[in-house]
Amino acid sequence: MMAFPLNPSLKSFCSDESGGIAIMFGLMSLGIMMFAGVALDYSRVNHERSRVTAALDAAALAAGKALLDGRLTDTEVQQRARAYFEQNVKAAQRFGSVESFDVQIDRATSGVQVNAAVALPMTLTRLMGIDNVVFPVSASAKFEQQDIELSLALDVTGSMAGSKIAALKAAAQDLFDILLPDAGTPNKVRIALAPYSSGVNAGVYAATATGLAAPARGCTFEREGPDKVDDSAPEAGNYFKAIGSSGIVRGASCPSAARVVALTNDKDVLRTEVQSYSVGGSTAGHLGAQWAWNLISPNWGGVFTGDNTPVSYGDRKTLKVMIVMTDGRFNTFAGQNLGDNSSTARRSSKLAVAACEGARDKGIAVYTIGFQLDDPQATQTLKDCAGNDRNFYAAATGEELREVFKSIAEQIISLRLSS
Repeated sequence: MMAFPLNPSLKSFCSDESGGIAIMFGLMSLGIMMFAGVALDYSRVNHERSRVTAALDAAALAAGKALLDGRLTDTEVQQRARAYFEQNVKAAQRFGSVESFDVQIDRATSGVQVNAAVALPMTLTRLMGIDNVVFPVSASAKFEQQDIELSLALDVTGSMAGSKIAALKAAAQDLFDILLPDAGTPNKVRIALAPYSSGVNAGVYAATATGLAAPARGCTFEREGPDKVDDSAPEAGNYFKAIGSSGIVRGASCPSAARVVALTNDKDVLRTEVQSYSVGGSTAGHLGAQWAWNLISPNWGGVFTGDNTPVSYGDRKTLKVMIVMTDGRFNTFAGQNLGDNSSTARRSSKLAVAACEGARDKGIAVYTIGFQLDDPQATQTLKDCAGNDRNFYAAATGEELREVFKSIAEQIISLRLSS
């Protein structure tokens, strides 16, 4: 068979592979673009998720704090969460849109969970047929389940008359509502009261505290022995002095309508007691601090019995807290006030700090509050009592006092964020 030589042009066409390379390059470029598009959209999804998560965290915390109030309905708590979410998610909505939002409340465990679904339109990933991505995000807030024992040393001296005592009553009510909401708490919360002026009215516990069958007007003063400060149980040689005791000035007094209340979870009892407070006398702040310590000390388990018994210091499940509040310098000792710059003032201040330090050494958290307190020395005493500046609060108005009580109550509950 005879072979015919190929035309040079046809031969060149058959051997040319440059078009195949161009096709391969085009396909590779398309793949690279697709990969870059997926990476870009993936980054946008993560960025959006981060923004929405931050907004949900804020909403969950807001709802949790609203739940603390105890007076808000589920609907009001949910509205609070939505308001915070919408306020904080605005920046995130530049890319996507919120498809759904809901708030789940579990009062039995004092928990709040906030859920949202966000749709994000795609860019280059659309070439793969994916127009948008919808992803869920959630956040939750719940309370620590520690039990709480709280004692309040409240100033009911004469300088607290008028608007001051009214503000204290309102602030205490706010604290009761937060720590003892009407819906109840999953943990055990008990509160005790130690109102004080020149002395402390120990009420039904006065006989046991003083060793006397009928101590006059239930008043108690410093313990027997020189400047003794501890939380040991009352016994011979260690009793609290009473009106007529050696060393107690004639005419000494204590609050008549404000008595010691042992640990209780009965909000009505606490509210009724505080609302009945009247004022009078001068400021033996060390006695208020001492009795606030006694009320949550396990060493007093033989005095405060049954449901009023404090748990042991080693009980890790329980948080013990004292709040010491005053509007002036501690200036009274043994029922006698010789002035803010006197020996009685120095003695009262020194013993108050010692009582607070003793309580803190036992693991008790101490908060102090100065109300309309324009006295550097008094302020320093409260700071020393608290142990650090963070646990000292100053309130110049009645509204500020209420905010301080609320703030301390919320710190005690220790709201935490979980995911």
